[in-house]
Amino acid sequence: MTHTIQLDENVVRDAVGALAATLGDDNVITSPGELLDYRDPYDYKGSDEHTGAAVVTPGSVEEVQEIVRIANAFRVPLWTFGQGRNYAYGGPAPRVRGSIQVSFRKMNRVLEVDDELAYAVVEPGVRFYDLYDHLQAGGYRLWPSIPDLGWGSVVGNTLDSGRGYTRYGDHPLTQCGMEVVLANGELLRTGMGGISTSKVWHLFRESYGPNHAGLFFQSNFGIVTKMGVWLMRAPEVYVSGFATWRDEERVAGVVDALRELMFEGIITNQPLLGFGSPTESGRDARKGGWMVRFALYGREPVVEAQYAAVRDALERAGDVTVGRRVYRGDEERSRATMHDDKVQGGVPGLELLEMFKKLNGEDAGHLDLSALGPLTGADVLKSIRLRRELYARYGLTYSAGIVLLPRSALNISAVVFDTRDEQATRAAYAAYNEMAAELARAGYPVYRTNIQSMDVVADLFDFGDHAQRRLNERLKDVLDPNGILSPGKQGIWPRHMR
Repeated sequence: MTHTIQLDENVVRDAVGALAATLGDDNVITSPGELLDYRDPYDYKGSDEHTGAAVVTPGSVEEVQEIVRIANAFRVPLWTFGQGRNYAYGGPAPRVRGSIQVSFRKMNRVLEVDDELAYAVVEPGVRFYDLYDHLQAGGYRLWPSIPDLGWGSVVGNTLDSGRGYTRYGDHPLTQCGMEVVLANGELLRTGMGGISTSKVWHLFRESYGPNHAGLFFQSNFGIVTKMGVWLMRAPEVYVSGFATWRDEERVAGVVDALRELMFEGIITNQPLLGFGSPTESGRDARKGGWMVRFALYGREPVVEAQYAAVRDALERAGDVTVGRRVYRGDEERSRATMHDDKVQGGVPGLELLEMFKKLNGEDAGHLDLSALGPLTGADVLKSIRLRRELYARYGLTYSAGIVLLPRSALNISAVVFDTRDEQATRAAYAAYNEMAAELARAGYPVYRTNIQSMDVVADLFDFGDHAQRRLNERLKDVLDPNGILSPGKQGIWPRHMR
């Protein structure tokens, strides 16, 4: 869905000149060729609909504050991103054509690691690769949580409610203490960071009074420049487990068994259910069958007992084969080659991207249709079959990838298309929007989406005549009256662009 905003190109050009004068020419990108790297890589190749007028690359919090000051002076929109690698959701591209993009790739320092209390403090340009390498080089007894692709921003993924697959895979719950540049240039520290001498800013998530941290998740109310991230203590033994079976009906029994194992605290990570056989690069849907992966961590006798309990529970689901790979010590785990073993062990990689290109070609794009449902076997099976029907309706191939959260199931499936073909690309986005609406009507809300579908998804949250959206708009008008911060993100528009 296109939300057309016409910016004054002369004003934007003057703002870019002011930014270059303040930050230096080396920190402002205006070359059309270089700007191509900051478009939506999964829009059709000839599109310039979601391109910026310039990219600025601050190196400090003070420079971020200067960028905000200049944007307010000229009333030009900014679009911020950490690494801009989240391709299935729009990458670094802005919603409003001609915005000034703010890249944090130069603010990429791990500022602090506390080995005893198991946390790190990172800037928004720190990749999962960077955090992992820093922990390895420092000899820390700590693991990061990693999503399926390791090249993205830790801060960006967390703020977008991303997920990983270790015990600390719920990334929003593992952040603790943020520093935020507000739209007026003020610097805020959330939670216990509100006391300048606080010893517990990154140790206690709540606040005195309202907890403001939630305001900056999936929003355009501020620019996060620092974040505390809780890390997992490296275990004595790590088991990367898996189960496979053929009959789709058994999905329900396996899901119910896993839910109870999670409630009991036997499985403490987030298992992934999918169609296809596990390979070094991830699941291969062409090989058929169903599989689920899970992980166990801890002291060897405890892990052995937990594995026996998991195996017994899953085998009772009927005709299910259970297996595992065991890693003793950090050195063994760091040499893992299987994608599932790496990602459940906090080791970043790009295997899934490489597999996607191999299966679909270098010019293929995809949109992740990410919707939630209840964590019951019957409902997970129902949602799988509903998606298969929807995908068939639009001539698409459905492949399941379902993350099992403590009480909900996050069903993520790709809409794949050829980015060289404008008609096919537009048809894919249209099909995505229609399927998102169908899923919402069936009670399965989408929880994050690509930049072109943000208004569509926001409109599906209809309770109280869209009370959530109206509240977001009131907050936007108070916190960012000039509407400079990422207008249109999650369907939140400033007053003059509605």
